Amino acid sequence: MSKSKITVRPIVERRFALIPIDKIVVLNSRQRDEERFKETVRSISELGLYKPICVNERQYKKTGTYELVCGEGRLEACRQLGKTFIEAEVIDVHEEQALLAGLAENLTRAKKDVVDFMRRIFQMYERGVSLAELARITGKVEQTIRDYIALMRKGEERLIRGVEEGIFSINFAIQVIECPESSVQNLLMDEFLNGNITSRDLGCITKILKEREEKGQTNKDMTFPKLRSAIKERVKDHKLYCARGKVKRNDAIYLMESLETLWKDEKFCEMIKELSRPEIKGQYGN
Repeated sequence: MSKSKITVRPIVERRFALIPIDKIVVLNSRQRDEERFKETVRSISELGLYKPICVNERQYKKTGTYELVCGEGRLEACRQLGKTFIEAEVIDVHEEQALLAGLAENLTRAKKDVVDFMRRIFQMYERGVSLAELARITGKVEQTIRDYIALMRKGEERLIRGVEEGIFSINFAIQVIECPESSVQNLLMDEFLNGNITSRDLGCITKILKEREEKGQTNKDMTFPKLRSAIKERVKDHKLYCARGKVKRNDAIYLMESLETLWKDEKFCEMIKELSRPEIKGQYGN
C-alpha cells in the first residue's frame, strides 16, 4: 500500500474563481444531515458564503465540467437558493489526490460524529494514507487511529450502529472487537444491554475468551451460562493460585527465620565452621 501524504498549500499559492454552478459535477455524493443542511442554507442566505468550495479542473478541457472535491453541502445550498455562480478554490490534481483532499476536508468537519469520523479515517487509510499521516491530520495518537480502523474492519454492523446511536461507547466497542467471532460480539452486546456485564468486565472476559482459543476451545457456540461458568472457573483458579502463593511465601519466611536462629546458635556454628554461610539473593518477606 502506498503511503500518500496530504499536501497543505499556503494561501498565496491557491487559486480562487467564480465558477458556474451548472459546470460542477459531484462524483462521490454523500448523505447529508438535513438539519445541518438547513442551517447551511440559512447561513448562506443571510450572511453569504464564508468558505469557498473546492473543485478539480483536471478534466475540464475534455468534459467542460469541474469535479467537486469538497463542499457539496455549500454547493447544494447555493443551488437551492437559485445562485448561478459560486466561489471556489480551483486545483489541478489526479483523481486520487482529489479524493484524498476531499476526505481530509470532510474529516476535519466530522469530529462530532465519531462513526462518520472513523469511516473517513478508514477510507483514507484504504486509499494509502499512513497511520502517522492520519494522526498528524486529526491530532489523534496513532493507537487511537489504529483502534478506529480495527473497529471499521472487524466490528459487527450492529456494534458500529450502536456506537452511532449512542447505545455503546467507543471504548466498549473497541474492547468487543477483541473477539473476532460475530456470535461472541453479539453475545457481549446482548448481555451488556441486559445488564449482566459492564464495560469494566470486558477486559477480563476477552482475556478469558482468548485463553480458551489458545487452548483450542471454540467460542463460536458461547452462551451467557457458559461464559459465567468460565468466569467462575477463572476466579476459582485465581483464588487457588493466590492461596498456593501465600503458602509458599509463608514457608519461605519460616525457613529464613529458622536459618537465622540457627546461625545465632554457637554450637551449630561450631559444627559447620568449615562451611561458609550461604547467601540468599532476592527480596523476601514484606
